[in-house]
Amino acid sequence: MTEVFSLALKDFFTKKFLKFSLVPLILSFFLFVILAYFAFNFLFEYFDALFANAEEGSFLAWLYSFAIFQFILALLGIMSASFLVVFASVFFAILVVSFLTPFICKEINAKYYQHELKDEVSFFKALFKMLVIFVKFLLLFGCACLLYLVPFVNLFVFYLVFYYLFHKLLILDVASSMLNDNEFKAFYAKSSPLEFKLSTLVFYLISSVPLAGLFLQVFFVIFLTHLFYQKVLGLKANLSPIKEH
Repeated sequence: MTEVFSLALKDFFTKKFLKFSLVPLILSFFLFVILAYFAFNFLFEYFDALFANAEEGSFLAWLYSFAIFQFILALLGIMSASFLVVFASVFFAILVVSFLTPFICKEINAKYYQHELKDEVSFFKALFKMLVIFVKFLLLFGCACLLYLVPFVNLFVFYLVFYYLFHKLLILDVASSMLNDNEFKAFYAKSSPLEFKLSTLVFYLISSVPLAGLFLQVFFVIFLTHLFYQKVLGLKANLSPIKEH
């Protein structure tokens, strides 16, 4: 894992990959700003309308008269909106990077591994796998919604559900770009190795930091590409790689 991290970091800070990183960062940043503006405006207007229309002397009006309740309500609203805005932007960045992933994988392969790829995974097979992931995600999301009204547990549960989607999409993105059809089937015939789960968990935590997850999506793909070559295909990196032209 140390070697993989070192190689990925070295590759990420090359001119070509830094340019790649600007694409999801710039596009997702604009989405981030737009979502933040509308999400926070919607929440504040919703709460204002909700309590403004409460009848005088009602439980809602009485509850809203306490400053501590107004503070807790505002805090929960900001936390929920921030969570949705940050991760909506991150998943949009994953979508943008997915168009760059085949080029990233080919570049890493040509530079370090020279692995010949035959019988590539078809677009429709990868698409079907993605649809299965989204169906499972929606089922988990539905279960999480049942716990929405439970304080603190709600955010924790949603955090886990979105990690499932984050992990699955990242792994599928790289696996479908660098494995052949048989290797792809063999990989998905069993659970992802622990190294992959730990890696995507760390990436997910990093992505919780606004903008960090947008800029580092290319690094995540580079890291997972090296990890696939070394841990799944059992190849060793040529540490005297072919120089970039």
